[in-house]
Amino acid sequence: MKKRKSKIVKNMIGNLLVAEGVVGGLYVGGWIMFIQPIIEACKAFDAGTLTGLIVGVTILKCIFATAVGSVIAYIGVFVGSVLKAI
Repeated sequence: MKKRKSKIVKNMIGNLLVAEGVVGGLYVGGWIMFIQPIIEACKAFDAGTLTGLIVGVTILKCIFATAVGSVIAYIGVFVGSVLKAI
């Protein structure tokens, strides 16, 4: 009986870690590294303070957003899967 409850708790925590990894990857990759830099560049353009550095950093963030988000999501899925397998 105790092993069964332990297995259920491990599965719940593992599923929670998987979900948190995916949500964290979407947040960091999608919002922080993709959408937010574009919004900041638009604000700088409207204010007349847009520079080449801002444009360059925005482009680099957008290029690497998918990789960073995927790595974060993969780590969450990996940790959750390992916990569920134990």
